[in-house]
Parts: sequence; C-alpha cells; structure tokens
Amino acid sequence: MEMTRILARLYLLGCLLQTLNEAVAASEFELDGDYLIGGLFDIHHVKERVHRDKPETFTCSSQPFILSSYRRFQLMRFSIEEINNSTKLLPNVTLGYKILDLCSDRQNFPGVFSLISDKRFIQPWNNSQRVTSKMITVVGSYTSTGTLSIAPLFMMDFFPMVSYGAASSVFSRKKNFPSFLRTVHPNKDVIEVVLRILREFNWHWVSFLHIDDDYGRDGRDSFIRTIEDTEICLAYTKGLDQETKYSQVFQQIKSLRVNVIIVFAPEWTAEALIEAAIKYNITNKVWIAGDAWSLHKELPKKTGIENIGTVLGIAEPKMTIPGFNDFISSSIAEFQQQDETQEKFCSQTCNCSDHTAEDIINADPSFNFPVYSAVYAVAHALHTALQCETGRCDRSITAVPHMILNELWKSNFTLLNQTVQFDENGDPYFGSYAIVFWNKQGETEEVGFYTYHQSSQFVINRTKIQWHGNGSQILTPATNAATQSGLKQEVLHAIRNWRTICLSHMVELW
Repeated sequence: MEMTRILARLYLLGCLLQTLNEAVAASEFELDGDYLIGGLFDIHHVKERVHRDKPETFTCSSQPFILSSYRRFQLMRFSIEEINNSTKLLPNVTLGYKILDLCSDRQNFPGVFSLISDKRFIQPWNNSQRVTSKMITVVGSYTSTGTLSIAPLFMMDFFPMVSYGAASSVFSRKKNFPSFLRTVHPNKDVIEVVLRILREFNWHWVSFLHIDDDYGRDGRDSFIRTIEDTEICLAYTKGLDQETKYSQVFQQIKSLRVNVIIVFAPEWTAEALIEAAIKYNITNKVWIAGDAWSLHKELPKKTGIENIGTVLGIAEPKMTIPGFNDFISSSIAEFQQQDETQEKFCSQTCNCSDHTAEDIINADPSFNFPVYSAVYAVAHALHTALQCETGRCDRSITAVPHMILNELWKSNFTLLNQTVQFDENGDPYFGSYAIVFWNKQGETEEVGFYTYHQSSQFVINRTKIQWHGNGSQILTPATNAATQSGLKQEVLHAIRNWRTICLSHMVELW
C-alpha cells in the first residue's frame, strides 16, 4: 500500500514536471539551444515616474504595452528560427535565446544579472564561467539611457552587446564601451540628414524639442555642434518629460515666431507632444521627426493632425523581410491557443492577447532591420568562431563571448542586399535613411533618401510633398521683412548679422 502511494506521487510529480517543461518550452521569451543570445526589448515601458520608498518587485506587464517594440521582439525570435532552419549558416549548431522585457531604464537589474550569470553566480574574469555558460552575446537594448545603465555590467568582461536602438554618441567611445557595437546609426548621422533638409528648404530659424534623457540631450548637443558656422539658428530648445507644460512650450515658440520644429524623441514622448499641439490649436508649422517616431502608425490618422502643419521625417527605408509575416501569423495563433494554466509558468508575460497577427504585422517597423542584422551578425561571428566554412561546425571548439566579439569586429556579409560591416567605433558601416512625410490619407510616404559612406547622396522630391499651411514658404524672422519689401540690400545685411542675432537669442535662453 505504501509503495502504491509512493508510485502515485512519483507519477503526479512526473506529470507536473512535464507540464512545467511544456510551459517553459512554449514561452515566447526563452528557447534552448547549443548557444544562447540574450535579448533586451522594452515590450512595456514605464511612462510615469513611480515613487518608491522600499525595494520591491517591478512588474513590467502592468505598464503600457508598446506594439512596435513587441514587433521588434518577434523579429528577433523569427531571425533565430530562420538561422536554425538554414543549412548554410551554423549547419549543425542551434541557437537559442533568453529575452527580457526591459520596461524600465533603471529597475531591471535582476533580469540582466540572469543573462550574465551561470547557475545564479556572476564571477567577472572567471574563465570557467565563460566555458560553462551558453550565453554568448546580448542584442539590445533600445534606449540610450537603459543601455547606459546596464552596459558596464557587460563591458567588464568584454561580453559583446549589439544594440539596435541606442543612438547616443557616447557608445562610440571604445575606451568606455570596448565590447559595444550597434546596427543603428548614431545621433550625429540623423542630425546630418536634418541639416540637409533645413538647407534644402532654406529654413534658418528653428526650434529643437527633445526627450529629456541621454538620447535627447545628445541629439540636441550634436545639432548645436553641427550648425556651428552655418546660417541656421537654434532659436529655442526644450527637454520634454512627464511634467512638461506644453502650453508654455508652445507659447515660447509662438513668441519667438518659430515655424520649424525639430523633434528628437521616442514615440511615447512624440505622442504627448503632437496630441498637445492638436489640443492647443498649434497651426501652420513644419515638424521634422527623428527616426524614432517618423513612421508612427496612429498619429498621422489623428483627428485634427492636418491643422498642426506638415510633418517631415527621417526613417529607415521600408524593407520587406521575407517570411516574417507568415511567422507572426503562425506564432500568434500558437500562443493564443495556449491554456491559461501554462501562461503562469512562463518567466515573463506580455499581456498581448488583444493584438492580432495583423496588428503586429502593420505596426511601426522602425529599427526592424537593425534587430535582424544584429542577430545575423552574431550568427555569422559564431559561424566563423566554430570554423563552419567546411559545411559543418567544429563542435570540439567552445565559443566564448570574447571570441564572438573578435569576429563581430570583422563582420562582412550580405543581408537583404546590405553589406553588414562595423567601423572602428562599432557603428554601422552600412545603411541609408528615407525622407518621409505624412500625407493627407494618414500614411507615411517616402519623398527622398540619404545614403552614407562610400557615396554620400541626398535626394528629395519636393513635388511629392503636400504642404499644409505655409509649408516651404516659411522664412526666417531676420529675412522675412526684407524679402517682403523686395530690398535686396536689406536681405544681405540681415544675413551678415544673422550670427549675432542667433547668438543673442541663445544667450537669453541658456
């Protein structure tokens, strides 16, 4: 009788363990493999400043869901599945992943520690840990501030990070970030495109609004450096956060007669700004959107958006990744069929069951190719480290993070007609930007492009732009009166005194 009870308990325990294993296997956040790639994605994002007076667990799933980030998260999963199905890349080696929902820039350290630990221990400069841990690289994170918070943990042991979104110029400093590379262009490259647009339309009197964090402030500083010794004047600049009083911002812009507004901010900050512009009836402006929100799917369709003026933007060229849509359709169907009892065993949850496959496919595609190329860069580095060129990988070799880092620096492969390489700073030596505008149908439309490196080229088709309000006729305050009177000498005099006028305004503002 006692033996029967023991056998029954063992049977029940076996059933429970099987259920647990099935649940973990079904998790979107983890997949086992011979080698693991960590992923950092802000599927949820903390928008409000939360006051805490004691340590407590931070639950990301209780925060606002970011659909575009979830799309990027799914793209990493797709990339690894595609590589595992390849017969040419890592033919007899499988990749897995462990992905974290990095919803806060400063409160996700327990999850990050789990990526770089081995059996819950972290031992910097410990050779044995390098050999026993299957984690070889981390892809991410998205924000510059979040990356600055956690990057030192990876830099201390030359553990490679390949970011798809952190654009602050500080990461180009290899003395501070020796194992950091990125597939997104640094802020200075986006600012260069902004400068080209301003010069194309002779817009000289501008404002620069930015999120008040490392990314935004770096963008502002880069813009100020870029317009030195040019005819362009920064009349007004302001950092935006949750406490910003937009009525005061717009009043300042109005008093300075600024009609061109550059906005360097992530989508959640841009949403608050544009919604405030509609609310306060801000009209006839030209808005220049940075690459973090120029392809926003909802804002161009908002009621009253046409009244605020014309929105131009810098964006990644729209690129189709073959097979991704089918992957989303099958993946979402699979996870929506899961039993709720399995969901509780997953390491993390996304609370995304309300979103269909179509929602994800049609979400903002910004930074998708940077995710795709980051994963493939790691796979190609591992392929080389394991000497897979003969058609089979040498499984007697144990690849460790610093080996992958060495091969990442040598990256040179073609992906969707792009040659993926990194320069001496770990910045992408490939890519281009599209110039877009928000048309009257509520869609983003490409009207030009800017290419980098070997043949830098800027092209914009003015005839495609449907101007709202004054549009391309916007002039600078210093030249407006003279132009209207038709006096050429006054125009020349105004231009000669332009730098004095600009600097006097900046002294008052700073």
